[in-house]
Order: sequence, then C-alpha cells, then structure tokens
Amino acid sequence: HHFRSRQVSDGREIIVEALVETASRHGFRGVRATNFYREWPETICLLNLQKSSWGSQFYMNAAVWFKRLGAERRPKEYNCHIRWRVNSQMEDNQAKAFTQALNLEYALPGDQRQSLVRNGVDTYGFGLLARCESERTALQVADECAPSVLVTLEARRQEKAN
Repeated sequence: HHFRSRQVSDGREIIVEALVETASRHGFRGVRATNFYREWPETICLLNLQKSSWGSQFYMNAAVWFKRLGAERRPKEYNCHIRWRVNSQMEDNQAKAFTQALNLEYALPGDQRQSLVRNGVDTYGFGLLARCESERTALQVADECAPSVLVTLEARRQEKAN
C-alpha cells in the first residue's frame, strides 16, 4: 500500500508540474497548485485541478468570471459564468488518453503522463482561456465550444448593449 500512495503523490506532482509550466507560458499564476488565474479588465480566467471524491482520478476545469457581475478576486470554478471540462473539447481518442493521464491508478510512464496533460491543457485549457480576455471573446469561445460549455443566464442576458 505504501507503494501505491507514493505512486499517487508522484503522479500528482507530475500533473502539477505540467500545469505550472503551461500556465506560466500563458500568463497564468498558480494558487496552491490547484487553481491557476489570469486577470483581464473584464474577466478573470481560471484553470482548476479537481480531485475526484473517490479514487485517484483528477479532472481539469476551465472557467471564466465576468467582473461586471461581481467583485471577486479569486472566484471558485463552480461559481464562474462560463465553465467547461478541459477533456470535453477533445476528439474521443485524445479525451480518453487525457482522462487516463489524469487517473493516477492508470499506469503510465511519468514523461508520457506529463506530455499528455501538457498538450491537452495547452490547447483546450489555457489556450482557450487565453482568448477569453473580454466578455465578448469569452462568449465567442463558449459558442464555438458548445454544447459542452455551461454559460450562466446572467452572462448571456447581460451581454453588453454595444
């Protein structure tokens, strides 16, 4: 059992390392290695690493907060106005490999786990979030990525009357 718990903590390190590296390339700053934020005048973008309540599966969530709808410096992912699971935007094969890479009970060489996580989050996490620098572009990304993106009604309803 000791081995398994070591395998899990090493695996988590590998995932976090891939995140930290990719985050900084896209201008995101990490808070406790589970939340990575980037702030723009209209939005706060967030990538969140979530551990399953059971087992050693992790999930990656991307989210956008509209500052006009609330003064929040570090919004929680589940309260954000736009949200998606990073793997929901991938083709089936990549989504499957990405999900396996985030499952620490799934045996994978560390460098392979790291590159699967890095590539997935680069494109469908930080990459998409980096385009959400305004409400307008964030809603555009949400539309392109529909239907697997949640957008709150207030974010839609309040689309600025330009």
